[in-house]
Amino acid sequence: MGFSNLMTNLYFIRHAHTTLNGKRLFQGGQTNSELDEVGQQQLSDARVGMQASLPDNYLLVCSPLIRTKETAKGLHLKNNNLIFDERIKEIGFGTWEGRSLEDVKREFPEDVDRYYKNDPLMIPQNGESIQSVADRMVEAINYYAKSEYENVVFVSHGNSISIGLSALLLEGAPFRRILAIPNNVSLSKVVMDDQISLKYYSRIFK
Repeated sequence: MGFSNLMTNLYFIRHAHTTLNGKRLFQGGQTNSELDEVGQQQLSDARVGMQASLPDNYLLVCSPLIRTKETAKGLHLKNNNLIFDERIKEIGFGTWEGRSLEDVKREFPEDVDRYYKNDPLMIPQNGESIQSVADRMVEAINYYAKSEYENVVFVSHGNSISIGLSALLLEGAPFRRILAIPNNVSLSKVVMDDQISLKYYSRIFK
């Protein structure tokens, strides 16, 4: 990518409601679930407000999973400048994926407790740690913030946005989750120039 902007506007959209959201099952970067009827309605409700809140021109960076692709398409986001980036996928829950919280707690009670206490180093079996997600999200955000694009729109996931923006705002301090998981089809905005500013978080449109 080319030169760095003096200021970059970064927008983060969480995907719409999915079939696994509806069943309250763990859904991470290793699960390729589709949107359900609730999610499709969310996109319809949010489309006009979302488009009005985004700039006319932007680089679109999308997680390669089906639910984020369907969200970008359903919101009619501009895809003339489109990149799929593995670094903004959802956290990998490993063997927890597709299972209920109650089921996972019976098998891995200590690990589940550490996860919900936001222990950055806990790794689900065959999954990845919160710290790993923080590292790859910040790497991706900084990479695109230094591109030739003044505006970048990310279509990503609840944990990834929460973890990634928490880490970004902490600016290298030890990780702690300072932002809750955003709503489905919500918009968050960060401005990066000589400092990092969170302008709004988890804004929804109806």
